[in-house]
Amino acid sequence: MVAFHEKSLDDRTIGDALRAAREERGETYEDIERATRISKKFVAALETGDLKVLPEPVYARKFVRALALHYGIDPDAAAEGVMRELAVASENHAARHPVNFVEGRSLMATPKLFKTLLIAGGFLAVLIYFGASVVRILTPPKVTLRSPHDAEVFQSGRVVLEGDTEPGVDLAVNGETVPIGQDGSFSDVLTLPPGVSDLRLSAKKKHSRESQIFLKVVVDEPAVDASASATPEVTDSASDIPATTPAPKPKPKPKPEPEPETPTEDASSTPA
Repeated sequence: MVAFHEKSLDDRTIGDALRAAREERGETYEDIERATRISKKFVAALETGDLKVLPEPVYARKFVRALALHYGIDPDAAAEGVMRELAVASENHAARHPVNFVEGRSLMATPKLFKTLLIAGGFLAVLIYFGASVVRILTPPKVTLRSPHDAEVFQSGRVVLEGDTEPGVDLAVNGETVPIGQDGSFSDVLTLPPGVSDLRLSAKKKHSRESQIFLKVVVDEPAVDASASATPEVTDSASDIPATTPAPKPKPKPKPEPEPETPTEDASSTPA
């Protein structure tokens, strides 16, 4: 019976050791694939040191252990050796090609990439600007109402409307236009009937949504005393005629008619 002796790796790489063991046994890649169930592509990659062909480092460790057992090499030493070579290869590649890994893909800072990012940034800035402009146009205008306040009571039907809004706004109260100054301030006088009045203040720019304020205003005018407001009647104690009716003018007295002259008889003409 021939004793089994594990072969040492010495200072050779894993690939050199695996290739030497296979050639010593006179086996082809197809023979190794049938014996170990490892694809001949991966066997050749391990022998040539082309480790990037392997799917994952864990598979490299698994493949090397299986091949080492088949060739009679120390499997633990072979597995540790291939992991060291993978680490060194990764460090050398990173030193020669500095990259930024984004979701598993390498991103190299090239002039073309810089130009693409610059164009994308400019497009994004324009998009943000137009988006903000659209929002600003569609946003309802702000309205600050200083007078009147909701549920405020007034003693007169003349109610002062005062406040501020944005310049160029169409302002109306219950459908009636309210003039606005160049600075956006407005002041107007509303004539309201006694009782509770519902006011709807609406403000709108050219393409914006409408801004509305709803409030109630109470006009509580004092009652008028009918007895005090009536005109007192003054009567004339003599004629008992109301003071408001002018007294009739007295008729002028008729002039006395002259008495007829009595004819006088002449003494000479009197018969004896």
